[in-house]
Amino acid sequence: MASRMNEFKEFVSRHERIKEEVRNGNRTWQSIYEDWVILGEDEFKDFRTQTKTQPSDLLNNDSVRKIVDYVKKINPDSISKTLNTVQKVLQITQGLNGTNPSRIYNADYNSWWD
Repeated sequence: MASRMNEFKEFVSRHERIKEEVRNGNRTWQSIYEDWVILGEDEFKDFRTQTKTQPSDLLNNDSVRKIVDYVKKINPDSISKTLNTVQKVLQITQGLNGTNPSRIYNADYNSWWD
């Protein structure tokens, strides 16, 4: 019996998220032990301790393919038009006020407190 309990302790140490389930009140140690004995360790795949992902794991073929597909969909002409429009709006704002647009808000704010 003691060896079986030691096996269970080792199992719990490999599956750290099981402790969280018990602490949160979602499960009891008894129910986990029974499931472990009856169903086996494979039923607890979702509870395994997560290892830190390496940068090489993050850039697998699927993720690189998704990035490339996304970049292909970008239309450089629309980006250029948007930037030109923003630039024109800033120039008009500067021309009307004779100041930098970011200073307009600060000037109004400061005069309100005076």
